[in-house]
Amino acid sequence: MPRQPRPNAVRELSSTIGAAANALRFTVNISQDVGGQLKEIAFENRVSESSVIEVALRQLFRRVTPAALGAFLRQNGACLRRRS
Repeated sequence: MPRQPRPNAVRELSSTIGAAANALRFTVNISQDVGGQLKEIAFENRVSESSVIEVALRQLFRRVTPAALGAFLRQNGACLRRRS
C-alpha cells in the first residue's frame, strides 16, 4: 500500500524554504545534464534553483535512511571530489 502524505507535510516543508536567516551557502559541481534539468524545472515553475535542490533533498532525506542512501551513492559511483 503506498504511503499517504501527511496532510500538513507541505506546510511544514514550505515554511523553511527560502528563509534567508536559515540559509547556508554551498558550492557544488554537478554534471551538465543534471544542471540543465535543474534550470529547466526552476524556470518552468518560477522558483530558484536552490529552492528546487532544498526541497528535493528534504524529500530524499525524509524517505531514505542514511545507511541506504550511502550504499546507493557508493553503488552509483559517488566519491569524494577533491581539487588537485
